[in-house]
Amino acid sequence: MSLIAQSLLTINSENLTHIFAGLKSLYNVAEIDENRKNYIINKVQKYGYLPYPHIKALEELTEAETLLALEEKLKLNNTYKDENFNFTPENISPVSRAGYKDSSWINKEGHNVKLVNLAGLGNGNKTKEPGKFIDWLKQLVTLPGGNLEQGILATTMYIIPFHPREFGCAYLPKSSEVSENLEDSFIKENLECGAGVKNLKDGSAGLEGLNSFQLDAKNQIRLFLALTQLAGHPTMYDVLPQTGRFSKTVLAEPYVARWFDIKDLTNKLTEEAEKIALKLAQNDNNTFKEEIEKIDLNLAQTHNFIFIERAKIILQEELLGIYIPLTDDLKEIFEIFKDKLLLKKKEFSNLMLTKENQEKILTRVKEIICKILEKPVNSELTEDDITQHGEIIGELIKEGLWPAPGGAWCSSGVPAFDKMNEGGGYPMFRHFDNLDKDVTHFANLDCQTPYYFVYFDKKEYNQKVIDFYVNFLKKIRSDYNFDGFRVDHIDHIVDEVSEKDGFPISYRAPRKVLGLANNELKKEVPHFAALAEYMLWDNFFKEYHSDMAFDLLWGCDIISQYQKTVSRVVEDNEQLEEYNKTIGKNKEKMSILKIYNNQDGEFREINQYPGQLGEAGALFKWFKFKFIPGGELSSRPVMFVDGDESFTKTGIESVIGAEESMKRNDNYEFFEKFDAINRFALNNDVLLNGKAKIVGNNKDTGFISWLVTSENSKENIFVVANEKPPTEVTRNSAGEVVDVENQAIYNIETLVPRDFSVVSEYVFDREELDFSEKTEVNNLSDNKLYFEKLEPSAFHIYKVLTKI
Repeated sequence: MSLIAQSLLTINSENLTHIFAGLKSLYNVAEIDENRKNYIINKVQKYGYLPYPHIKALEELTEAETLLALEEKLKLNNTYKDENFNFTPENISPVSRAGYKDSSWINKEGHNVKLVNLAGLGNGNKTKEPGKFIDWLKQLVTLPGGNLEQGILATTMYIIPFHPREFGCAYLPKSSEVSENLEDSFIKENLECGAGVKNLKDGSAGLEGLNSFQLDAKNQIRLFLALTQLAGHPTMYDVLPQTGRFSKTVLAEPYVARWFDIKDLTNKLTEEAEKIALKLAQNDNNTFKEEIEKIDLNLAQTHNFIFIERAKIILQEELLGIYIPLTDDLKEIFEIFKDKLLLKKKEFSNLMLTKENQEKILTRVKEIICKILEKPVNSELTEDDITQHGEIIGELIKEGLWPAPGGAWCSSGVPAFDKMNEGGGYPMFRHFDNLDKDVTHFANLDCQTPYYFVYFDKKEYNQKVIDFYVNFLKKIRSDYNFDGFRVDHIDHIVDEVSEKDGFPISYRAPRKVLGLANNELKKEVPHFAALAEYMLWDNFFKEYHSDMAFDLLWGCDIISQYQKTVSRVVEDNEQLEEYNKTIGKNKEKMSILKIYNNQDGEFREINQYPGQLGEAGALFKWFKFKFIPGGELSSRPVMFVDGDESFTKTGIESVIGAEESMKRNDNYEFFEKFDAINRFALNNDVLLNGKAKIVGNNKDTGFISWLVTSENSKENIFVVANEKPPTEVTRNSAGEVVDVENQAIYNIETLVPRDFSVVSEYVFDREELDFSEKTEVNNLSDNKLYFEKLEPSAFHIYKVLTKI
């Protein structure tokens, strides 16, 4: 097993009681002003959380006030009373405490999933210093609640990788450790056994098993995640079917990767260049006749030894990373060289990555690693053993040994070594799809190491690596008690670029491996939820749900934000409903996230995020995802990102890269409406159990109305809106990306749906910060609603009753 073995804090009632008491003492909770204390307690008791955006919590709450709010939240969840925690190891998770025996909790209509980067939780408006433990708690105390009567758990905290980062990217881990940049040294130094913490074995009643430990970075995260669950929130984590190029995982278990011997390839390609040059120089050789006739050099020049020699030398030097400027008279013959040599690059790379040759290279890699570590070559290593990380990497590079990289989203087979970068610092590769088309320009993953799941040449699965990966995931789940995983980078794993006749042909994780991993995790924890980063290309619902045991799919909302009109959301609901009709009664249904925002939105190739819509447009996007339920067979949770609640336009992509705190907008008025919409939807039976259908739709003006009804309720919801946002980034009929400004619509009259009558309107109350019911509807006459003006993204909510 490759996860770092540390002295772990045992998560039990006694330990957490002592730690929490120590924190309260350390930060002087008892000295909080009585008025302030009552204010915080009353807010948490009223809402179940502190209704603040994270930026307000950062700027207003002291450490002591944060702990006070957390204490109250824990009390509301019946896990803390009379200064003591009270839970068993089996019911730390709120999913278990709610009685769930399967993963259906994640798919509930009304449930929220919030994407959080722990490093980004500090106040990025003032410092780049990564967020630390108290900053994390500020996120926790402000995280919205649920509706347990309806089986809806409080917001799931979905955390992106917290490992040390390679190349400034959270998805390229250096190891499976916790990044030391997340460690709160103040807490570590002042609570290191000083609070009388006991590290008791699970289930022990006495002091046997007592030993000391530190609240280091890993234990601080474990403590935080336990507090998150005890405060009512499920936890989810990003896991990867790959790792960083020379991560400790790769060096401790080098068999998990394919390996290139770049020196050997370079030598062979250098020799091959000599052969090509020789053939070109032979006047009676017809091998290159067609190519020679195409170039604008006369035959004498083409066969001139000097020209051929110069082109050959430039090509050979380029293999080593020495880039010699190419003169115009050599360009065409140089291209002939390159094309011919590329065939050999692909041939030699494929041959090197066969099972037989990999076993030979792996032996060399293991010998180098063990020699530096002064261990026998047959030693079973862990990441703990990789104490000379940099030295090992340096020696492997010196010997020309590099892990094989990933590739492009559409690449198949194995990468082909092309040349060293300018200066010779690292190898560069070419990538090809299933039709042998060059797709290198799409590749951005040459710095990652995908796991070696398949012997392509043998058409066999690599069971040793599969077992490693499944156990790796089990260990992560066990160490942090996660309630679910989101598996990254698994788009396109069952389409033509990744499978042929049911067998994998790309570096991506095979469906067999993912299905095995998910099923094994669910055997250990029946309520464990699996979320696939699959954006619905070609609608492979069955493959991801039935074959791979994913409960929830990522969806395509962000990559098509401008297309996700109200009617399109209804269509998406209907498509999911049709699929779930094919699932047996006793089997878990699938769901698809409604994604308000995610970390990909700011990526230049996608460029779709709520901030582009303006304040009103962003708020309406949130509103429609909460007010367009799909019914029993199309129940869908909503995902949003830290900072969205206060209209932070951009920033999440930057902290996916750098371990630093995120800059946030402080639009408190936006937050008040954002939060109120969520609470309204979360506590409205029709929105949780009903189904929306379109009533009126004018695509030209943006006028839209829809009705939400439930079989079990006479009360229904009728919504009228101008769904066009004030501003948006969209594509015109020519496919060009354009910025659009939309206008208000005037003098609109709409009939209330037949068999329904309006009894009241829900209006946002700025004083109460909630939607209040107004029985006087001034724009209603003869069962018609009249609107003099509807601004972009304006919406009106009406309660309507079914006529008897």
